[in-house]
Amino acid sequence: MKVIENYRRAIENSDANLFKEVFAPQISVEIPAGAIFDQPANAAAYQLSQVAKTAPGIKCTLMADAGNNRHLFGFEGELEGQKFQAIDQVHLDEDGKIDHIVIYMRPISVAQRFAEVISQRLRPAS
Repeated sequence: MKVIENYRRAIENSDANLFKEVFAPQISVEIPAGAIFDQPANAAAYQLSQVAKTAPGIKCTLMADAGNNRHLFGFEGELEGQKFQAIDQVHLDEDGKIDHIVIYMRPISVAQRFAEVISQRLRPAS
């Protein structure tokens, strides 16, 4: 399925434009820190495009159809010398676009640091 393959490619390559192609106009993103963001596709695309910039070399190691328009992705990467694993659970709407993402990451210490680094990247320069 093209949307699923393109999501993988967008994560690995920090491709905001590819995210915009696969996202529904409004998307809900749940991050490991516990926050849930309901936002327009453009905002989510920009935020998620920072993943591979934060963890260069992140690779998808697993893709699976979980049924009921849900798909799972397993990722492995490294942040500041510490290895991590992440699972992204995505849901496709009736148009075949991603409208909901739940992100799980371990170990917790790396997930917390990842959230800090992404937040710094997203903060406007002062």
